[in-house]
Amino acid sequence: MSFYDAYTGAVYTGDALLIGGCGRTDFQGGSAKTLYRSVHSQLFVLPDDTIVYPAHDYKGRLRSTIGGEKSSNPRLGGGKSVGEFVKIMADLKLSNPKMLDVAVPANLRCGVPDK
Repeated sequence: MSFYDAYTGAVYTGDALLIGGCGRTDFQGGSAKTLYRSVHSQLFVLPDDTIVYPAHDYKGRLRSTIGGEKSSNPRLGGGKSVGEFVKIMADLKLSNPKMLDVAVPANLRCGVPDK
């Protein structure tokens, strides 16, 4: 889910659109096709000068712009097709997060602990 604030010209993209990347689509009901379509139909239609605030960035970058991500995001930008994106995501071969076996069940329960 993303939140767009037209007053400030900013969009808070969560893990959907990161700076130079995007969130994972390989577990917990993820779908590369759905992510691609969501980013292209909901985010990449915003004005190019819209400031992008992602959920996190491991390189310490704080923000980007929609125009910058549309033109240079190596996964979603540069005119890539949905087929190209699906292949990119399938070829990442990412290792599972360290706490996946704990985090996924907790996420599915919305963080409510077992009784």
